[in-house]
Amino acid sequence: MRLPTAPDGNRGCAALGRYHGESHAGTASRTAGWLLIEHPGPWRHPALSSDGLDPRVVAEIEARIGARPIRPQLIKRTRGNGAGGARTAYFVRSAREGAWTRRVEFRSLEELLAHDTTAVERPEPPDFGTPVEHPLYLVCTHAKKDPCCALSGRPVAAALGRSHPHVWETTHLGGDRFAANLVALPQGIYFGRLTPDTAEAVVRDFESGLLDAEHLRGRCTDTPHVQAAEAAVRRHLGLYAADALEPRSERRTPQGYEVVFRHRERKLTAALTETEGPAFVTTCSAAEPSTSVRYRVTAIG
Repeated sequence: MRLPTAPDGNRGCAALGRYHGESHAGTASRTAGWLLIEHPGPWRHPALSSDGLDPRVVAEIEARIGARPIRPQLIKRTRGNGAGGARTAYFVRSAREGAWTRRVEFRSLEELLAHDTTAVERPEPPDFGTPVEHPLYLVCTHAKKDPCCALSGRPVAAALGRSHPHVWETTHLGGDRFAANLVALPQGIYFGRLTPDTAEAVVRDFESGLLDAEHLRGRCTDTPHVQAAEAAVRRHLGLYAADALEPRSERRTPQGYEVVFRHRERKLTAALTETEGPAFVTTCSAAEPSTSVRYRVTAIG
């Protein structure tokens, strides 16, 4: 199926990328695992420099992570943290297969050093922590990183928190210009440009085994061009089941990329081009315009 070139978006507002026709598909930050640490804030930027976190312990956590594909995040409850008492940490592995979550309760941040942070890179769950069988939903509300995240994220987190017990506010997830941003764990599926109403629908669909392709940014386990291709294939062929598509291969071509998916017993191939978009102010806190890579799916067959 040959796809038409989408027209450029409205350039009348220079505030955010959403008004420049920029697609949010293909923009999920890549990682293999997560370390979520409950900390009520206020949060600084960088997040691990926030008041109340032992700098010595933070330095050890950062040393253990190093350049590994592990993402540390601070989290807090949408309705506030109780005074004192134990806090919660989650060790999460994101993957299309072999994803898992373990919950650990702690009173001192130093207690987390007793656990192997790099366990989140492996498909076999560790022998520490309590298995978590339900999804976790993270909504970025990190005002110190970008005010857009707080202005758009807090209403979404509050709305979801009234009906879903496993919603957490979190620090920077990547893609401030797509606020409000939500990540479903352990799968690592990013959704963007949400409102309280659309977020409710996205979560409701997700818990029914469906993905909202219009708000899908991608999976943190996939390359950007696979993420963009998946969203386009889902939209144009009406494939909404979460397990409808499985990436089988990807390769560079003279025109851009070619991504092959499996859908049931059928093979689907998506061709993409890669271009650099025009410069614009992407976030509320950006001092200068910047550019971003744009993927356009030109054919699906």
